[in-house]
Amino acid sequence: MKVFRSLLSVAMLLFFGCSSEVSYEDFKSAVDDINSKQRDIFEKSNEVSKIIRQVNQRFPDQKITFDTALGLSSAQEEKLVELIKQEKDVTYKGMLQELLNSEKEIFDLKEEVADIQSRLPKPYVVQKGDQHRKVCVNYLKDVEGLDEKAAKELVDRVALIDEMIPGFYIWLYYNKDTNVFGTFVTQGEAKVNPNRVRYSIRKEKLQEAYEKGMKAAQDSSAEQN
Repeated sequence: MKVFRSLLSVAMLLFFGCSSEVSYEDFKSAVDDINSKQRDIFEKSNEVSKIIRQVNQRFPDQKITFDTALGLSSAQEEKLVELIKQEKDVTYKGMLQELLNSEKEIFDLKEEVADIQSRLPKPYVVQKGDQHRKVCVNYLKDVEGLDEKAAKELVDRVALIDEMIPGFYIWLYYNKDTNVFGTFVTQGEAKVNPNRVRYSIRKEKLQEAYEKGMKAAQDSSAEQN
């Protein structure tokens, strides 16, 4: 069992790398940049989807499809270029060109995200059932060698995200010299941004609280009558 745990710790160390090689400020700045670019990708992808719906209405025999993860295929891009050449209507011609330009912008943003990620220690990829706190505690114990009490004390000082979606990236930072720990979550391989998930859940909770409040007010009014 000890041998297995030792091998597991070595594997995790190789996976995560050494976060203290990067300063906390630079680490946080890089992750913030990733989040910002992924928000841009999400927004631009929505714009592209709207344009594609309009384009497909205009050209029902030339269906354009867009995969948010893979983008447009080479065949789809060639089809767009051909449609731009053939289209006489200035409005639709501009729309087709905008679609092509937006797809290129999304591709460039993804390349920038990949470049930033390549210069950071590898993140933990969220699996079904994972909890942010548990991942952090395990990292500090198994990779950084802290005991459970010290690990939990550090983790309890930072902001954690409750809503974990498979594919999210959990970024983990620890500097042994300064005993500074930080953790951040980005979209990673998931199809939704963490901020969008938090917003949706917060909106649902507010709506639920509003409905409960309205019901309580109605019940109180009924009792008084």
